[in-house]
Amino acid sequence: MKKVLSVILVLAMCLSLLAACGEKEPVAETTPPTETAPSTETTAPETTPEAATTTFGLEPFAETQTLRIGFFTGSPLSYPFLFAEKLGYFDELNIDVEFVSFTGGPAMIEAYKEWDIASCGEGGLCIAMKKSAEFGLKIIDITDYEENLALFARADSPLAQDPTNPENWKGTEWVYPTGTTAQAVLVSALAQVGLTLADIKSTNSDNASSLTVFNGGTGDGLGCWNAIAFAAEDAGYVRIGDAGTLGFKAPCGTVATDEILSNNAELVEDACILFHRMVEWCYASEENMAQAAAWYLEDCENEGMLCTEDTAKRVMDWYRGPTTAEWFELFSATSPDAAGLYTARDLFQAEKDILVGLDFFIGEGKYTAEDRVSYLDSQVITDVVAMGAKARLDAAGITY
Repeated sequence: MKKVLSVILVLAMCLSLLAACGEKEPVAETTPPTETAPSTETTAPETTPEAATTTFGLEPFAETQTLRIGFFTGSPLSYPFLFAEKLGYFDELNIDVEFVSFTGGPAMIEAYKEWDIASCGEGGLCIAMKKSAEFGLKIIDITDYEENLALFARADSPLAQDPTNPENWKGTEWVYPTGTTAQAVLVSALAQVGLTLADIKSTNSDNASSLTVFNGGTGDGLGCWNAIAFAAEDAGYVRIGDAGTLGFKAPCGTVATDEILSNNAELVEDACILFHRMVEWCYASEENMAQAAAWYLEDCENEGMLCTEDTAKRVMDWYRGPTTAEWFELFSATSPDAAGLYTARDLFQAEKDILVGLDFFIGEGKYTAEDRVSYLDSQVITDVVAMGAKARLDAAGITY
């Protein structure tokens, strides 16, 4: 467990942050705080209600609230929560945040008693759906669309020279976190040359350790993501595909326990609002993104994860988190099931995006078509937090 102790507030926030309509264009600028002269002041935007005293117009809790956040170390899908803490926004709202670190989504979901909300990738989200009734879980948000889920081969291998030749794949050993979207990307690459996982050997290793295992001589191929993927690239391994080039949509999201949603939904709404405001903050200026990369690097180093200053910058440059308006749109715009398998109602875009990964795992035999119907019938992917947050912002006249 890690608790960010510093309370650092921005010196200035442009009024356009609250006027942003969801485009990933500059919406706010801040002067990054320094260790030598931290600021303790904040300027509330004029567009917030007169009574508001916080940067984003949200009303602070009268009594201190504690929120335990399952935090995916090394993956930017979690980091806007950390940025909000670093900039002092949780403290503004009288929220005491406790970060519980993980390096894999499946393990995070299994440890559901340790957190109130948690952010993970597609593999973790699918397990959250599978365990939703047993553990009491709901998927409430989309936090990233990962493209840097990458596959690497050793530079002197036939596979690196010609990944389009199925003979170069057959019998190769792959090191990657099984049961995650790294596996889904690997299967996508295999499918393009007419092969399946049965044609290769799989060796399970979590993302944080996978490159170390590969460097030690194990395996012909490596599946990994984010900082580890860039480290593999820098080590001279050849990138032969990734989620972006293979066209695999890999959404990441936030899961909440039924208990926290029942007992303190407003606390969860505030945390998610801050998350998406921090997405906008990252996109607002080069200075903000540079500060975000520095905090990402600092956290990776604190957690013992391989990372460099250049890698941290590249990771954040690849980040694709939704803005506040985009978050609301993902949980309000509906259309028929693209696969045509579910006709009881139209689906939120968030549901459709997450189903891409679920449908892959169904094809792998890890889930069934009946599971898919059950998850949709019970609305495990729920709009309750997004629409609750939107209603509060609209009622307060706060633009987004």
